[in-house]
Amino acid sequence: MGAWQRMEDALERITAVVEKGTHDTFYWMGLRIAKWPRSCLAICTIWAIIMAAGVCRFKEVNNVREHFSATNSPSRYEFAVAREFFQDQGMPFHVVVALEAADKGSILRPGYIEKALEIEDYLQYKLTVEHENRTWSYSDFCGSQCDTSDAVNIFLTMFRDQQVRKHNNVKLTYPSMDLFGHHVYLANNIFLVDVNNKSQIVESARLISINFQSIYANSTMEAVMKKWEHAVFDFTQKTLEDPLIHAYCTSEGLVSEEVRRTGILAMPLMPLTVVVVFAFVFFTTFKLDSLRSKPWESVLGVLCPILSLCASFGNLFWLGYEFLPIVTVVPFLILAIGVDDVFIFLHAWHRTDSREPPHKRSAEMLADAGPSITIASLTNLLSFGTGILTPTPAITVFCVFISVAVIYDWVYQIFFYTAVLQLSGEREARRGHAFVPCLTVAEPEKIAKKNNKKPEDEGLYNRMASFLLDIWVEFCMSAWSKYFVGAILIVFWITMSFGVRKIRVGLTSEKLFMDDSPLLTLVRFQTDVIFKEGGQVAVFVNNPGDMRQAEAVPEVMRILTRFENANHSVGALSTHMWLLAYLPYIGLQNHGSIDFQYKYLPEFFKIQEYRRWSHFVSLGNPEDCLAERPECLHKFVFLTGFRDAVTWESRLAILSEWRSTAAEYPHLNLTVYEDFSTYSDQLLSIWPVTMSTVAGALVCMLAILVIFTPSLIMIITSTTAVLSINLGVFGSLVYMGIDLDPISMTTTLMAIGFSVDFVAHITFHYYKGDFATKRERIEHALASIALANGPIRHLDHGRRRGVGHGARLHGGGVCEGGRVGHLLGMLHGLIVLPVFFAALPFHKQKSASKSRINTPSGECDSKL
Repeated sequence: MGAWQRMEDALERITAVVEKGTHDTFYWMGLRIAKWPRSCLAICTIWAIIMAAGVCRFKEVNNVREHFSATNSPSRYEFAVAREFFQDQGMPFHVVVALEAADKGSILRPGYIEKALEIEDYLQYKLTVEHENRTWSYSDFCGSQCDTSDAVNIFLTMFRDQQVRKHNNVKLTYPSMDLFGHHVYLANNIFLVDVNNKSQIVESARLISINFQSIYANSTMEAVMKKWEHAVFDFTQKTLEDPLIHAYCTSEGLVSEEVRRTGILAMPLMPLTVVVVFAFVFFTTFKLDSLRSKPWESVLGVLCPILSLCASFGNLFWLGYEFLPIVTVVPFLILAIGVDDVFIFLHAWHRTDSREPPHKRSAEMLADAGPSITIASLTNLLSFGTGILTPTPAITVFCVFISVAVIYDWVYQIFFYTAVLQLSGEREARRGHAFVPCLTVAEPEKIAKKNNKKPEDEGLYNRMASFLLDIWVEFCMSAWSKYFVGAILIVFWITMSFGVRKIRVGLTSEKLFMDDSPLLTLVRFQTDVIFKEGGQVAVFVNNPGDMRQAEAVPEVMRILTRFENANHSVGALSTHMWLLAYLPYIGLQNHGSIDFQYKYLPEFFKIQEYRRWSHFVSLGNPEDCLAERPECLHKFVFLTGFRDAVTWESRLAILSEWRSTAAEYPHLNLTVYEDFSTYSDQLLSIWPVTMSTVAGALVCMLAILVIFTPSLIMIITSTTAVLSINLGVFGSLVYMGIDLDPISMTTTLMAIGFSVDFVAHITFHYYKGDFATKRERIEHALASIALANGPIRHLDHGRRRGVGHGARLHGGGVCEGGRVGHLLGMLHGLIVLPVFFAALPFHKQKSASKSRINTPSGECDSKL
């Protein structure tokens, strides 16, 4: 303990130097700003305008798969392999349309089945769009993938024939049926099926999914397909009024646009939020004293974060950063931070001696508020700055934008707002009216008495504040408060620890949408029904080698069998393997021999019956095929089905098994791909990344504590409070029904960063004060932050207004998570820490440079 005491004393001496240095630095900065206030205002404004011009390089991007999956996620590589496979022909295009009976019953009933066939036929052939003076339907651009929706048409047509015309040529079994020797797998398209227990013949189906797929090779076809995609969406919206069948659709493009819509809807609220905050700050800083009131100064204080946003966003646009919809919440957060700083600056100004010249008041104000603002900005910056290192691009971009905005906000608060208050001080010195500066306030008859007496309009507030402060401090100093707060903390920690153990990880498209999103119904169908009953995995053979080798084809078939028999697999009934059709074709050409040969591949894929297999294979030069060279076959893919994988944990388990199987054949370079693997892989990264980010922020917080409050008691109590806040924020996710995903991870970083402000402010002011007793220190800390002019009271309300409007648009979890963080930060900063400070011993060497401003609360009030 002696060694620690010596180290603590050494750190205290270092901190005394740092404290004096920061005090003197901010005092000097205050004098310089006070000398040229108008120049500071002009420079800050002009710089914001120049940076804001960066909007000319504004570029919005929005791709859920690209931006909400970790850069080191296996699914990213797998998607790249799948995209490269189809890039030989073009980029993949996929729209899913789901059909449901209006009364939730079977679609296979008379009338309903005819309507379903009508919709399928309309979408396939009759729904057209205009582009460059040409009319396009799906059948015009689907190419080799036109038959992806054939299974639905065939099944519905044959079921209707058996139902109406009593034709029984084909047994309509499930999950697959045999159509005159051709295998048709239905489980990817027909859901919520009831079958005859003995014959497995379909009796009813309540959900049908139709897949419209194609490949676009150029920008013209991309534009055509996007128009058709929107035409499908518009058509499905109209069917919601149909008495028989309701249709719903989704696609990757529509999902991205819906995420963008969610973000764009936040923008109209920004002006409303600004107006509300302007009014809030104006009225909460209003005083009847026409000389010392700061109505316009408080309004200009709200302008500071707006200017910092213009400068920071524009600066990043100039640097080439792209804009994501999730960034739309940043202005609301920075506005909240800026409002906090306004109250702290105004509080520090009112604590200065009004008899001093304006430039000295500005210097003293900045010397008092500057370190507090700096520590708060550092905690926010480090909390968000550590998020920049995360592998999820959306979180990285969000943290970059808000970190740069925090830096700019600090700069503008220090230089712009100090200049504003300097001009305000000059107005006070010449006795200009607070509301109409061109008017002059009459000189009071007894100025000496006026300087030592509180204005009558403030007497009631100060008396109430002093009364509440005394009760508050008495509570903190009482013996029973330690046991009371300690017992509540223990219960809180146990409850939140249980919540942390139950946290679910995973992001779905549903969480990115508004509650009224038209895509939600189909997304929920996918989650609740399609995931349970059907799914397919694609296995890409990227290096097939020489398929003529004796073991080549048998090895591929053994691999196929392993995937067909993996956990949750449907089996051979669900398999789509081109070799199963090509090998018999070779046998027909060779009159019996089915040994693999390349030369028949080009003509095989030209035959109408086998044309659908062409997009399962990437062929090289046809001349290589005719010459029987292995370069003829670049790569190929096969599909097989799986089911009963509803939770992301079970899907990840299946995915891991598939990947392990693929890894056993490095010479073939196998890659597995599943459409929703992006979401499954988040279980591998979100939790570790979240914990490492929070740990990094905690380490940075510890560094700040060691530098500015080098006391073992300060470090232990503040670290405990920060850990408790972290535990509460994460544990509360479960009780609010929120999963841990990139969106909620951003929310927790935001909530923790803001909530630590309370801890930093109280700890700093408790340590900074030069008082003989703990009671005086606690009274000083609470008076400086919690009661005097009410900055913390206003601060929390300001945050709620600034964050509440923007955060709620990105899902209820964002708003609720932010509120929990604010509440926990306030409770720990204003109740838990003061009780800890009162209960634990504290030692600090007398400061060599005691600031005149560090006076007990009573003296502070006397200056008001």
